Amino acid sequence: MHGSFSPLRAWTLLLAAALLGLAFATGAAPAPAASSARAQAPTNAAPAEPEPPKSVFIASPTAQQGKDPFFPDSVRTRKVPVLTPTTTNLPVVVVELDLKGISGTADRPLAIINNQTFATNEEAAVPTSSGSVRVRCLEIKADSVRVLINGQERTLRLRLR
Repeated sequence: MHGSFSPLRAWTLLLAAALLGLAFATGAAPAPAASSARAQAPTNAAPAEPEPPKSVFIASPTAQQGKDPFFPDSVRTRKVPVLTPTTTNLPVVVVELDLKGISGTADRPLAIINNQTFATNEEAAVPTSSGSVRVRCLEIKADSVRVLINGQERTLRLRLR
């Protein structure tokens, strides 16, 4: 029977391999010292999981430092420096604002000022003939809008055409 492999010989080889593997497995792990066994007593507590990293979002003050990927031309996330007057004799700058329309729903009205859409309590930079000015929409009524421009409150009315 040189060319054949008997089932008895196969079981013998399988048993020998299993015993050899068991011998190597028990011999590979050193027996723990008595002091370290007490220090590492098994507990029912789950292993401590690492805390996931926190995302940090910083509004970029300039367009060169970043922009909103969904609204790249938006300036609403830009930090605008707040200017406080140092004297009371500051010249009054006349800003031409035009209320172009009022739309939206009754519970969420929208106002269009110089082609810029505002909701109540929304603030944005509005381009004017004298430069860009910061406008905050305070209240939207059926035919007028109360706004705050550079700390001064104004009421804009719809013009009938």
